[in-house]
Amino acid sequence: MTTFYTVQQLANALGVHRQTVYDWIYCGDLKTIQIKPKSAHRIPESEVRRLLTFEPTIETQPAPEA
Repeated sequence: MTTFYTVQQLANALGVHRQTVYDWIYCGDLKTIQIKPKSAHRIPESEVRRLLTFEPTIETQPAPEA
């Protein structure tokens, strides 16, 4: 059975403001589940684990043409 967390629970656990969690959700860094539009966000435990082990990738961009 999957465990889900509220935005406030995750914010408390990570020591961040709940708006920070909403920022992660709205920019796409954190995926959530909503039963219906405009309902409360629920964060699956798998997303919490992914967030905690997230290592940013360094994208290399091609050198500009001269």
